[in-house]
Amino acid sequence: MIKILTKIFCAGALVVSLPAHSTIINFDFTGRLVVADMTGSIIGPAYTPIAASLSYDTVSGIGGSALSITMNDFYLGSPATFHDITMQHRAGTEFIDGTVLFDWNSQINQEIQIEWNATGLFNAINYGLQAGDVLSGTDLYHDSNGNGVQDPGEYIMDIFSATPYSDSLQIDPANRQGAAPMAATGNSAGVVSGEFIGFKAYFDIGSGNSMHVTSVSAVPVPAALWLFGSGLISLAAFARRKASA
Repeated sequence: MIKILTKIFCAGALVVSLPAHSTIINFDFTGRLVVADMTGSIIGPAYTPIAASLSYDTVSGIGGSALSITMNDFYLGSPATFHDITMQHRAGTEFIDGTVLFDWNSQINQEIQIEWNATGLFNAINYGLQAGDVLSGTDLYHDSNGNGVQDPGEYIMDIFSATPYSDSLQIDPANRQGAAPMAATGNSAGVVSGEFIGFKAYFDIGSGNSMHVTSVSAVPVPAALWLFGSGLISLAAFARRKASA
């Protein structure tokens, strides 16, 4: 019995002492911004295209983007600039909570609170991502020739992305964008202070477009964070991807 307990203890100690790594995934992404007032009426154009880079940590669940986009016809003839996305995975769910800042006239760094259904993103991460992979709508594919198009033989799997809430706001069906790996939901709180409380900005990432993986890197993190972090992911998934590449 003592020998058995000793073996179990040693095995447990070995697992804890193994180097733990946080995987940082960097994306170039495209998507759409839809702004609506408290009645659900769209402000400005039906949608505004967005494009930027985004970084996401699979262990801490923290991500962000320095995206900056100006909507010239935002309100009363004055433009607004939306910038600096921050995000945090809500542990145990498929949701990401985030904030975006915006400036309008003298109102600077007003906070917009957004909830994303990131089912597509998490399914792709759990499968294992590598540079050159693309999350587009509900598809995960590997852009082998780098042409930015899903060619025959490049499809990997269905990542079951959610449909953006903003699609329900579009009067013209032609403006609907379809599933997005990060789809802003109807629970997005919108602007929380200043003149535009109740206005909502839906940033749908990868919607009808793509999240292109530009790099995947591992950095050491404390063992406690690895064990209890909100975005724990199996390294075996990455090994399987590399083996099958």
